[in-house]
Amino acid sequence: MSNNTTFKNLFFFICIVFNFSIAHAQNPQQTLRGQVFDAVAQKALSGATVLLEGSTSGTSTDENGKFRFENLPVGRYRLRVSFVGYDTLVVPEVLLEAGRETVLQLPLHIAYTTLSELNITAAPLEIESLNPSVHSISNETTLRFPGVFFDPARTASAFPGVVNTNDQANFLSVRGNTPNANLWRLEGVDILNPNHTPNAGSQSDLPTFTGGGVNMLSTQMLGNSAFLSGDYGAGYGNALGGIFDMRLRAGNNEQQEYTLQASLLGLDVAAEGPIGKAGGASYLVNARYSTLGLLSDLGVDIGGEAISFKDLAVNLVFPFAKGGKFTLFGMAGNSSNVFTGDRDSTTWEFDKDRQDIDFESSTQVLGGTFRLPTGKKGMWHTSFAYSSYKSARLSTYFTGAGPTIGDQIGQSRRSLNTYWYIKPNPRQTIKAGVIYNGGELVQPYTSTKLDFGNLELEIGLHYIKLINVVALKDGQIDDLEPRLNLAYRLDANKKLTLSFGEFSQKPILPIYGGEQLPTALVQSQQSSIGFQIQTSPSTSVEAQVYYQKQKNVAVLPYSFQLLSSNFSNERVPVLLSDFNIPETINADGEARNYGLELNLRRYLEKGFYLLANSSIYQSEYRNNSSAYLQTFGNNDWRDSHFNGRYVFNTTAGKEWRKERKAGKVKLWGLNGRVVVMGNLRQTPIDATLSQREGITVPLYTSLNGNERVDPAFSLKSSTYFRLDTRLYFKWNTAGRNNTFALDIQNASNQENAGFFYYDHLQKQVLEKKQLGIIPILSYRVEF
Repeated sequence: MSNNTTFKNLFFFICIVFNFSIAHAQNPQQTLRGQVFDAVAQKALSGATVLLEGSTSGTSTDENGKFRFENLPVGRYRLRVSFVGYDTLVVPEVLLEAGRETVLQLPLHIAYTTLSELNITAAPLEIESLNPSVHSISNETTLRFPGVFFDPARTASAFPGVVNTNDQANFLSVRGNTPNANLWRLEGVDILNPNHTPNAGSQSDLPTFTGGGVNMLSTQMLGNSAFLSGDYGAGYGNALGGIFDMRLRAGNNEQQEYTLQASLLGLDVAAEGPIGKAGGASYLVNARYSTLGLLSDLGVDIGGEAISFKDLAVNLVFPFAKGGKFTLFGMAGNSSNVFTGDRDSTTWEFDKDRQDIDFESSTQVLGGTFRLPTGKKGMWHTSFAYSSYKSARLSTYFTGAGPTIGDQIGQSRRSLNTYWYIKPNPRQTIKAGVIYNGGELVQPYTSTKLDFGNLELEIGLHYIKLINVVALKDGQIDDLEPRLNLAYRLDANKKLTLSFGEFSQKPILPIYGGEQLPTALVQSQQSSIGFQIQTSPSTSVEAQVYYQKQKNVAVLPYSFQLLSSNFSNERVPVLLSDFNIPETINADGEARNYGLELNLRRYLEKGFYLLANSSIYQSEYRNNSSAYLQTFGNNDWRDSHFNGRYVFNTTAGKEWRKERKAGKVKLWGLNGRVVVMGNLRQTPIDATLSQREGITVPLYTSLNGNERVDPAFSLKSSTYFRLDTRLYFKWNTAGRNNTFALDIQNASNQENAGFFYYDHLQKQVLEKKQLGIIPILSYRVEF
């Protein structure tokens, strides 16, 4: 079937469902229910008060901590949950729609402050943090924020200190760190890169191990998840940048529900419901198929590639007595980029036009969780997963003008995270556990949290040890890392925070001669000071100053390319044959990142929300190896690849509710996002060597008079600007809600700079631009 025929059928299908939905509009109402429980012991809290703010509706939880509101008019609500001895939780942005019940899991934390009327306004996360470096990602915000392509990872680029390094993918630089410093977790356990088309946007067209064109976790599967930009507690390790702590939502355990989404990106179908007639077990399954050929039919430039992906995800939840729970989850998917060069040589503009390039990747994740309360004060939790990844790329010059190059990568990981929570007394919480990544790392950890009224203190220790590696000379393969987080409340609306910690990571290095290079832990000391003020029940302002210092960074004698690259399988060109790479690589590099972050957040209230932030930062490195000093004569601090120095983000939206006739509720929404940032720094290209070697070769040394200088990252591209918009129309009918939306990424069609490369057809260095305007039309129905 041609892409034109597919587009016509998709448009015809949307029109039929649209008309059917309008014809059946009547009395849209829905159920809001959930469970309130102790955040540490996971015990149900009976008798908790649950109120819908702005109304007279209220209820109390039953003996199982459950509550229920039935026959509520559809719309947005704020939920207030209180219980004697616990902080009051205010949950904003609760969306109630006719096609699916809203089911909430609401953890409460024991209150020790002497301040009265302390209300915590936030998304209900399982992660408790004392500093502002933890940000929530929900199903609803991912569907509302513009320009994210229904990708929870791209949603994080709206947070302070986060830079998306390429429009084609979700490669995120966090506080000036390489995307390779990030970590992915699913249901509390470390996994391999869960992204389709991991080569998207990379300069070498080779895959990365921390990002890709789109996340495998569909929005339909997403529970309340977290993104951590720094200052993590002792339960996290093997990361220096950001951490995606993704959670799956449980399916509806009382009735069958379905979701269908059709867009220019493809089809997305989900089903959920109870397992058995009693016991509360549930399933949630989602299947997705996408081809970007429809965008090409509309004239959108995606590089002339045939890009497609498909995936399947499932989450099975089995609760049992006294708060215990067992889950099984899995994801499997594959993706491909295929470029077929034009056989008519008169049409060739670039070297790529005379090549055939075929890239394929596949990823699988299978795991589970087990939670069991221990006594009246403790809880034991275990998460386990097996994840695997493989990719293959083949590029061929069908004219014989260049070499045929093939690359294959395969990885697998067995991961375990098991820990025990206990509250030995009302003011202390202890957590102890171990993270095990089979054949790679072992990471035991422990922490204790102490509450002294207005002062909260969390102290932790994390130990990390590399397993089965060839260590660098003078490199370190284990480390004991202290962690400290402190929060002091000045009053009910103001809080000071202080964080300090040591962190380590096994770096991702290039492949050389088919084998992994020797390695050692990269170590980082990180500290921050922050101030938060709650200016209203829906609005908060945060300021944070941070400093990070890294050591034992793997470097080569000529540059800092290894750590500063975000391409995990970057080729080492032939010109480096003068160096014996495995012997000359060393751990003599240093890096530092420091900056100021300001963040203003207004949760959606009275039809308006706002997330505005700015980050002023520096990202620098220096090479302390003796060979580098002999070559260049100094080891001054230099700009890194990710030193854009500033980023300004504003994401805002307005909703208008229309109910002209009883039972016919319509909602219009207009959302926008503006990003202005300093672009990434680039290394000049050596045109002579690039022509000789047949690949793009950076300029590793240059002469300034008689002085030899290091030109790495000495080029600065123009300021990056992007405007994204999202316009949606929602309407609710009895038992069904519908959303028709138009997303436009880069609505102003700004030509932002990407990277430099050597084109062997034109025989010159060219600049690759970022993506232009991309419109995404979508229709979504839940019933």
